[in-house]
Amino acid sequence: MLAEVRSTRTLNDALAEFGVSLAGPLIQSAVIGMVFAFLLAAVMSRQISKPLASVARAAESLARGDYGVKLPHSGPKEVRAVAEAFNTMTHEVQSTQQSQRDFLANVSHDLKTPLTSIQGYSQAIIDGAVREPAVAAEVIYSEAGRLTRMVSELTDLARLQAGHVALHLDRIDLSSLVGALSQRLEVVAQKKQVQLNVITPGRLIVTVDGDRLAQVITNLISNAINFTPEGGHIDIGLRALDNGVEIAVRDSGIGIPAAELSRVFERFYQVDKARGPRRGTGLGLAIAKEIITAHGGRIHAESAGEGHGTTFVVWLPITPPTTPQLVKAQP
Repeated sequence: MLAEVRSTRTLNDALAEFGVSLAGPLIQSAVIGMVFAFLLAAVMSRQISKPLASVARAAESLARGDYGVKLPHSGPKEVRAVAEAFNTMTHEVQSTQQSQRDFLANVSHDLKTPLTSIQGYSQAIIDGAVREPAVAAEVIYSEAGRLTRMVSELTDLARLQAGHVALHLDRIDLSSLVGALSQRLEVVAQKKQVQLNVITPGRLIVTVDGDRLAQVITNLISNAINFTPEGGHIDIGLRALDNGVEIAVRDSGIGIPAAELSRVFERFYQVDKARGPRRGTGLGLAIAKEIITAHGGRIHAESAGEGHGTTFVVWLPITPPTTPQLVKAQP
């Protein structure tokens, strides 16, 4: 019995001594670990907070109108991702602001031109300086009509871009539509001695807003007539594809430089060679693109360069995807 008690005390004493001997190193290790963790947290916090502070300053600069501000791609992966997203956003905002400035400048110019004519002829009539009032009145009437069309098309374009125009879909024969529109514009083409050729594969049924698509096709053919010299020709072709239909309006006109092709659908944009007397509002192609996009389609321009003609190609799905802008026509 005594031996067992001594053995137990010896074990307890050994454990106590062992615990005491480990307490110091354990405490030291814990303190070192805490210090290391604090330093690591401080370093990481600085690596993250410093770039984020740069983001905050850049955002303030952007809010003040400094659209040229850029963030460096430095710091942890997540911070670099934020910097890249910020730089992309800044570039898009800068592009949007420039587009708005160009748009306002173009609107001001295009509205001012007819207003100047109206004001000038009106003043001449008031002063009694017009020998042929009927001619002056005709000019005023024509320029007022141009202003009305421009305001109407601006409103139409704004509503299309905002998605506030519903397309009323119905099944139509695209070949019949193109044929009817071509016949309607044949008289205009003949005055310029421009030949219209229509190539269709027979009945081609598509689900579209017939009025809106007619607006697009009329604009494309009218533009082709305007920019094709006397003795030229315009080919209007249709073809069925596996996943849709294609409309191509090809002319032998003045052509478009390669650098200008991507801009022809901008509001008020005109190719330099086509500048001079205004032959429209400059909004037709922008509206056409919005209408085709609303149908789930695509439109683009092709040209081999100046003097080699231009082709506008429209692709439309047989049945457009369902969007809030599309409304089925009632049977």
